Amino acid sequence: MMNMEHRLAQTQTQRLMLTQKMQQAIQILQLSMLELDQYVQEELETNPVLEQIANGPELTPVQNKQDGNGDTDGKSLEDMEFNLDDYRDSWRDIHREGKDLSRNPDADGRRQFYEDSITREESFTSRLLAQLNFAAHDEETYAIGEQIIGEIDGRGYFVGSCEEIAERLNVSVERVNEVLHLVQQFEPTGVGARDVIECLLLQIDAEYPDEDELRVLVTQHLEALEHRQIPKIAKAMNISHERVEELRDELAKLNPWPGHEYSDEPPQYVVPDVIVEKNEETDEYEVYLAGETAPELRISGDYQKMAQMDDVDSEAKKFLRDKLESARWLIRNIQQRQQTILRIAVAIVEIQRDFFDRGQEYLKPLTLQEVADIVGVHEATVSRATRGKYMQTPQGLFEMKYFFSPGLKHDQGGEQSSRSVQTMIENIVDQEDKRKPLSDQKIADELKKRGINIARRTVTKYRESLGILSTSLRRSYQEQ
Repeated sequence: MMNMEHRLAQTQTQRLMLTQKMQQAIQILQLSMLELDQYVQEELETNPVLEQIANGPELTPVQNKQDGNGDTDGKSLEDMEFNLDDYRDSWRDIHREGKDLSRNPDADGRRQFYEDSITREESFTSRLLAQLNFAAHDEETYAIGEQIIGEIDGRGYFVGSCEEIAERLNVSVERVNEVLHLVQQFEPTGVGARDVIECLLLQIDAEYPDEDELRVLVTQHLEALEHRQIPKIAKAMNISHERVEELRDELAKLNPWPGHEYSDEPPQYVVPDVIVEKNEETDEYEVYLAGETAPELRISGDYQKMAQMDDVDSEAKKFLRDKLESARWLIRNIQQRQQTILRIAVAIVEIQRDFFDRGQEYLKPLTLQEVADIVGVHEATVSRATRGKYMQTPQGLFEMKYFFSPGLKHDQGGEQSSRSVQTMIENIVDQEDKRKPLSDQKIADELKKRGINIARRTVTKYRESLGILSTSLRRSYQEQ
């Protein structure tokens, strides 16, 4: 029979606990420059002891030799010496001038500048309605056109039903078709088409009114053209292969999705965190942070003094100490972020010196662990520090993760970065005879001549990832 009893037992376990300050350090490390600036602005609004330095030379370091009670430089906030009478006089002067220490004037000015500078482009629908306002000569035309424009999607295509609009407005279908034809004359050319063929024909009427062969190509052979069946099209239209290529080039200048010219998506801006420049005198690369965009913070001296005033109640002192401690950790974490990113960037530049000197073909294979060993941090730290960060280099603007890639063996016994191999494939395709494009096997053979042994299927994988068409779709019949 099983004995059941209650018993108290004490066990000891070991777990990794992330404090709120450690979580903040990890979060700040992962932020891009724009995200960090937004994060700092939010902190400035919630923490009154923080101040942003306008045009300061560098992030102000904060020495913090304190214990849990808020000691600074070996002294508690209560023990710091200051002239209370002088401070009270200055405090009266501040309030007499109408200053509010709970607000940051620099942040307020910057925020107001942003708000005043915000503009938004007119939407695609608004552009069409504005044109309709000028083109419609009566209320009925405007009402029908408004319904039609409401049924135009983001590509610029009319996806509604003329019959439903006619029934909804109690007009004839012919009248709706008449107004649809009017809308199809609006900008961008091709808007209001019901399919890609009608869209292209509208643009041909505007751009190539005398090209009857181009109309035939679009209406009868568009699918064959998509599969690059040039000989079949040439035979059906009784024209030369070169003429089909000429028509294809004209067609490529048209836009099958006219609505995309007026995308409602806001532009995405990239701000480099690291800048790499070559010193021509020393022939060395200089690596530095893009400091003009880095937030520069300091702690308000007025609030530090206020935290030690005898006539401030204990609850207010506790509030100030918490805010001072939070501000110190924020500044310290931002400093640590900057230093970590800079050290990682320096390590990348040292390893990838050939890339910076000679271009993408000379990118070396590199792993996060290799850089972590050099910098003396964990691999995860390198991953977080390079996430969403960009490096401005003499070779162009690159995401920092671009410099990390696996390697492929070459005949000399070393390794070649997979990214550099992809660049080689691009160059080989760019230099090939377009009338006789290279197959994937021939590209692999060409790479082998350069000392890189790579399978045909790997070439195919890299080619597809680069968006390069297959051999048959790259063939051209025009003279080079």
